[in-house]
Amino acid sequence: MTMNSNKLRQLVYDLRHQPVVTWITLTGTALSVFLMMTVISMEQLYTMPFAPESNRPRLLFGQNMEVGFIGSQGSSSSALGYSPAEKLYRRLPGVEMEAMFQIESQNAEAEGSTGRPYEVKCRRVDHNFWKIYDHTLLEGRYFDSIECAAGTRMAVISQEMARNLFNNENVIGFEVLVGYVPYKVVGVVKNTSALARQASGDIFLPMSQATASSYQHGMLGNVSVVMLLEDGADKEKIRNEVKARYATLATELADQGMVPIYHEQPYDVGTVSRGGYGSNNSPDDSGYKRERMITYLILLLLPAINLSSMLHSRIRRRVSEFGIRRAFGCTRARLMGDIISENFVVTVLGALVGWLCSLVFLMSYSGLYQNGWGDIIGDTPALTMLLDWRLLLMLLGVCFILNIISASLPAWLASRVNTVEAINGRHTK
Repeated sequence: MTMNSNKLRQLVYDLRHQPVVTWITLTGTALSVFLMMTVISMEQLYTMPFAPESNRPRLLFGQNMEVGFIGSQGSSSSALGYSPAEKLYRRLPGVEMEAMFQIESQNAEAEGSTGRPYEVKCRRVDHNFWKIYDHTLLEGRYFDSIECAAGTRMAVISQEMARNLFNNENVIGFEVLVGYVPYKVVGVVKNTSALARQASGDIFLPMSQATASSYQHGMLGNVSVVMLLEDGADKEKIRNEVKARYATLATELADQGMVPIYHEQPYDVGTVSRGGYGSNNSPDDSGYKRERMITYLILLLLPAINLSSMLHSRIRRRVSEFGIRRAFGCTRARLMGDIISENFVVTVLGALVGWLCSLVFLMSYSGLYQNGWGDIIGDTPALTMLLDWRLLLMLLGVCFILNIISASLPAWLASRVNTVEAINGRHTK
């Protein structure tokens, strides 16, 4: 499917003299690629490593607990309590370190020296959280294990919160009210993207057994565990060890009439980012893959049908040309190849527009940056992530598939025209 300069000029001529069809074709292609690349890119952005979640490929999460009641069909479920979190996930083989934290940030009201209350995202974390997630410390320090265990009222806040609450970024030693409870600010960290779902936050407070909420005999609470794996660690072996610990915990709870229900934990970052499961059920990975494939097919097939009809309209105006070429010995295969290659050029042009629109959309609305467009060319890895060669390769793949789907039938019909009728311009199929 090659194209020389004469054919390229012919294509430009055809596009210019059929503006309505041309614009519909380009817009349809751009929209299809825009939607496809946005969906794919968002999935990638939730799993690709970037600060402060640079260790994403090495992370596993234990976050939920369901407790059934012996002799009953009932159960209770929620996030983990502190005690079962320690029993199930502390010192697992193949795990370098683990941290207790709230995997979902909580809304709270905070107030500093300005006297203006702000709605903030608050997250309780322990001392290892700062070792697993690579936040950039701008000022002060993090709280340590002794301070966490003692439940000391101290806070690490984001750069944005330092400005909002105190009109200043030099706020070490200042007092901030979180839910009307005073905390001493000991550190300020750089703002993080909202795409860092497990690590981002406005205010971080110490987590300990005393500060973690619990109920149902301490089995349920608000604790999650993030585990940093050793290099080369086998995730399935770790899951099997956790499953064995569930069995041990079930023996301990039997005299209380309870049994912990295992739901294939711990999960990797891909499973956690996709969601689709609760505290009382396991992730349905096969169902998710099926839904994703259906989504991709819809995003490809619907625009392809529209593009195919537009291409057919363009081809109908060129039947005389095709008839003359057939009369001079052009083969049907060559004719089909030329039509498909011409359509591929149009598809790529529309795809580039769709891709650029996708970039602008993702930059503007995905939370990749916090401090304006200037931050993109700084140390924020937004463009690096979105210009990943795998995504660009995927874009070419989308263009190729869209081209084949939309051009094959019109090209085949054009190659079957009757030569005499086509030259006389009487072919109307």
